[in-house]
Amino acid sequence: MRGTSAAVGFHLYLMAQAPGLPETMISGSADAFFGHFLDIWAIDPSAIPTDVRAAYLKASREAIPSIVADYRASAAVDVEHDQADRQTGNQLRMPVTVLQQDWGAALGFDAVARWRAWAPDLEHNTVSCGHFMAEEAPAEVIKALRDLLAR
Repeated sequence: MRGTSAAVGFHLYLMAQAPGLPETMISGSADAFFGHFLDIWAIDPSAIPTDVRAAYLKASREAIPSIVADYRASAAVDVEHDQADRQTGNQLRMPVTVLQQDWGAALGFDAVARWRAWAPDLEHNTVSCGHFMAEEAPAEVIKALRDLLAR
């Protein structure tokens, strides 16, 4: 990553650091940190009303160690586990539905092909909204869940 993608994805690098530093930095201004993502990741900020935003911020403040540990794992142990699964040919045997933001060519890879390697029984759909799909595209999320449960 470089340029704009690195600037947008700075949180990935921050939270991948050794335990202590990211937690301390984020805790210093948790509402500003998490609020930043609520502001820039929603295409329609009005889809996240004030009371819902407050609940997100409160839950995020209370879960900083868990949130950081999850991101840290995605840069380390999760990669090792994924490589081991690929080497042994492991796949998800259940039906899988993926809803993904419609980034078009900006995504930089074929998401359907990547997911299908893991999940042969795949339903993949793009959604024209921001990161907060349940808030910005609730009808599409509900339909995808119902369709998945029916498979």
